[in-house]
Amino acid sequence: MALSAFDTLVRKMGYKDVLCSLSREELWMLSFELSDTDAGNVTRMLAEKTGVFINPNTHTHVIVLSNETLPHGSRQKREELCIGVWSVEDPQIEPVTIAVRERMGIVSLKALKRLTLWWPRFVTPTRDIALSMVPTLSRKQGLLANPHYQCWSIIERGLKPGELLRITRDTERGLT
Repeated sequence: MALSAFDTLVRKMGYKDVLCSLSREELWMLSFELSDTDAGNVTRMLAEKTGVFINPNTHTHVIVLSNETLPHGSRQKREELCIGVWSVEDPQIEPVTIAVRERMGIVSLKALKRLTLWWPRFVTPTRDIALSMVPTLSRKQGLLANPHYQCWSIIERGLKPGELLRITRDTERGLT
């Protein structure tokens, strides 16, 4: 998907001289009514011992605890900023919540959110260019989010998972 999005942005939408590459990751944010240590242990168990969030045969994962910052930087195709896109009514949230709470008995799960993180690598990174790539407003303007059912935010270095979860909630509240 990232390759076809990159191709569309570069060849059809005029980002040829500013966009070097584009990669994509899925981010699951989990919030528990537990201590940070216990929440980290439960998250690690869910990621490493179940197939609820990742397929261990085909996916890699990184666990970021609430007191840590989200990974940025040029390692593993992560740049200084990324674009977080999520559906307001994500159809995958309810079945995953049921699997975790009811089938696995982890009733301390408070909130769950899934985002797609787009990592553009620009010749000169700027927020304005990143923003221009996001909402699909026409065939020549925007691509990474459909404003009819998705929200988005620019995520910069230093952001913590709890802050990002708050941003998603605040953004959604602004829509209603």
